[in-house]
Amino acid sequence: MFAIMPMETEGHGREFGRRQKMRAKCTVEFVCKYCQRRFTKPYNLMIHERSHKDDVTFTCEVCGKSFKRQDNLKQHR
Repeated sequence: MFAIMPMETEGHGREFGRRQKMRAKCTVEFVCKYCQRRFTKPYNLMIHERSHKDDVTFTCEVCGKSFKRQDNLKQHR
């Protein structure tokens, strides 16, 4: 019924199945005001900047250990 033919790969990279399209590099950058680290997403910058502030901590109610990030506390639990 159907014939399976090998695909032509000439000019499309060296390996069969290799990704042909490359993602365009994001030109928008979000920069940390404390250390100038760069992020491509504003949410990641927001989470990172919290680590520079000493007043924001999340404390384990079982052992008393404190963390700067809430996700680290959840992982600890």
